[in-house]
Amino acid sequence: MIEDKQGEQQSDGKANILIVDDRPENLLAMESILEGLDQNLVRAVSAREALRYLLLEDVALIILDVQMPGVNGFELAELIRERERTQHTPIIFVSAISHSEQYIFKGYSLGAVDYLTKPFEPEILRSKVRFFCKLFHQNRKIKRQADLLEESNVKLDEMNADLEVRVSNRTSELEKANRELERQVEERKRSEERLATEHAITRTLAEAPSAEVAFPAVLRIFCENLGAMIACLWLLDETGAELAPAFVEVGIDKLDVSAFVAETRKLKLHRGVGIPGQVWEKGLPLWLPNTVRGPNHPRAELAASLGIHSGLGFPIRIGRQFYGVIEFFTPQPFRSDEQILNMFEAIGSEIAQFIQRKQAETDRENLLHREKSLREQAETASRMKDEFLATVSHELRTPLNAVLGWAEMLHTGKLDVGKKDDALATIYRNAKMQSQLIDDLLDASRLITGNLRLNLSPVSVVSIIEAAIDIVRPAAKAKEIEFKTDLSSPVHTITCDAQRLQQMVWNLLTNAVKFTPNNGEITVSCAQENAAVRIAVSDTGHGISPDFLPFVFDRFRQADSSSTRAHDGLGLGLAIVRHLAELHGGSVSVESKGVGKGSTFSISLPVSTTAAALPVTPQPAKLNGKAAPVNSGESLDGIRIMVVDDDADTCELIGFALERLGAEIRSGRSVNEAFSIISEWRPDVLLTDINMPETDGYTFLAKLRNEPFSSQPEIPAIAVTAMARPEDTQKALSAGFQYHIAKPIDFNELSELISKLAQAKTTNFSV
Repeated sequence: MIEDKQGEQQSDGKANILIVDDRPENLLAMESILEGLDQNLVRAVSAREALRYLLLEDVALIILDVQMPGVNGFELAELIRERERTQHTPIIFVSAISHSEQYIFKGYSLGAVDYLTKPFEPEILRSKVRFFCKLFHQNRKIKRQADLLEESNVKLDEMNADLEVRVSNRTSELEKANRELERQVEERKRSEERLATEHAITRTLAEAPSAEVAFPAVLRIFCENLGAMIACLWLLDETGAELAPAFVEVGIDKLDVSAFVAETRKLKLHRGVGIPGQVWEKGLPLWLPNTVRGPNHPRAELAASLGIHSGLGFPIRIGRQFYGVIEFFTPQPFRSDEQILNMFEAIGSEIAQFIQRKQAETDRENLLHREKSLREQAETASRMKDEFLATVSHELRTPLNAVLGWAEMLHTGKLDVGKKDDALATIYRNAKMQSQLIDDLLDASRLITGNLRLNLSPVSVVSIIEAAIDIVRPAAKAKEIEFKTDLSSPVHTITCDAQRLQQMVWNLLTNAVKFTPNNGEITVSCAQENAAVRIAVSDTGHGISPDFLPFVFDRFRQADSSSTRAHDGLGLGLAIVRHLAELHGGSVSVESKGVGKGSTFSISLPVSTTAAALPVTPQPAKLNGKAAPVNSGESLDGIRIMVVDDDADTCELIGFALERLGAEIRSGRSVNEAFSIISEWRPDVLLTDINMPETDGYTFLAKLRNEPFSSQPEIPAIAVTAMARPEDTQKALSAGFQYHIAKPIDFNELSELISKLAQAKTTNFSV
């Protein structure tokens, strides 16, 4: 019978220690040794009892006697080890008889943890028992934890299974929700892309100054926002029969689409051909995949080879007004829906409105530009007319002044013989000059109205050129200008008006002499060019600026038309040359490398001229004028008069006439010379021309009113000029002149004004 010292199996955490011995005294001794360990000590007096207990309970340690009747300790140990539950239970063999190593080794071979022989130290046994009890508790704890863990795992498996079912159900729900969300996101993305595209295009069209800026930007928006590889704008050509590619843009892509772009730029599409032509024909947006083929799709195979999947196009129109097509291609499938179609329709309408607006702006700009151009032309013509009239007045009055002045002196009969000859020579020279000016005016008038008649006949070109050179040679000699000629043309005779040919050559030569400085050179040549004769006059003169070169042969045009110009003339000579050359069926030209580099004027006339002169009745020239009575004038005894005029004849005439009236005269040919004289000799009255080289009369008077003369009383001044318009008079008085006298001069009037100014006591005069 197994006895438990505590009377029951311990369930309070104490370990069971099974003591197996057939002798009660040994069991008592063991209990006394182990009693202080506070463990559950279990007795068994036979192997049977021990096995029965081990079937029901777990023990931390078995203390087994070796020598027992029936089944000894070794045999019992073998039986214990055969059972799975007890095969690892620690066994300590105790024997008082079996001391040999044979028994000890056998005990260890049966899995014993120790083999004690009696007598032994009780503390050793207690220590070993304490250790195995502690180990048992730990294993027991581990087992409990393992059981709990297994139980938890079972519950966890159940929960996992349930969770898997729930997760599966939730996953299905989430997948469904995600699919719906993806659809909504995709729809929202497409909507945002549409809005971004529309807004970007609207902003671009609103801000772009021109179609050249707007349309490439619009096509780039299709590439950026809709993933287009290529975008193209097709517009109707001028005939309205074909669509032509106006702008092509390429998106960011690794593929080389240059061949496709080049093919697109070469195309002209009729209605129904290609995507643009089909959009034009149907009037609706169009989507085509890369599987289409046929003659109506000229770029289909090339598009497919590049990996282009979709081609789309939509019309640019307002109502029935069709302007063109926007076409673009994408490498991925492009889903077309109602919203996309509405977007294309809105964009097409907006682009059409932009085109319509820009066309209206262009038309308005053209009208404004035309109106401005016409106004500028009218203003230029008016200004040129005014300048021309002023120049005509000046150029006619200047020689007329010398003629009438000296004629008046001759009329008084107070000139000696030598002075009379000088006066007559001056009158003749200035009369010839005025006659030439009048002839130029009449020629220009007849040429403009088409009333100039040519007397055509065979003419020796070289003889005409040589005669013209002889006419201007004295003037060239006076400036020491050298003439060179090359008159070796094989053509000796042409059909033309000899007098007009000489006039043309003479005008070119006169112009060259006028603008060539002293010691210059003039070259005259005559050569054949195809069926024409080319007469060229080259000089080393002032040259012509590039800005004025296109206007050299225009009527009334002068490179310098200001009041400080250094050369006189009406600006008609070269215009007459051009008109006469064209009337002969020829042409004129001019070349110049710039100011200071000389110029070459050429006349090209056909060898045989068949131009017929218009039969007209020339109007006789009328010269209206009257001789003014010549009086002695006011006495100007003792009055100092300063005369400033760049024309020597005018200076001499005025000086001589006023000296005859008793005045003391000093003359200056320029403003600088006048200042030099005034600094040493202060006049009572100043007579000055207005139009003079370098410094005009207005500037001269303004300088005279300043230092170093401002500290002295003002010198009264009279403007003596050929500028005789009312505005010229007002301008002279506003500039500080006391009087304005127009040439030719009435010396009686002039002497009265001088006498009045000299007798005045104040420096302020009013007209």
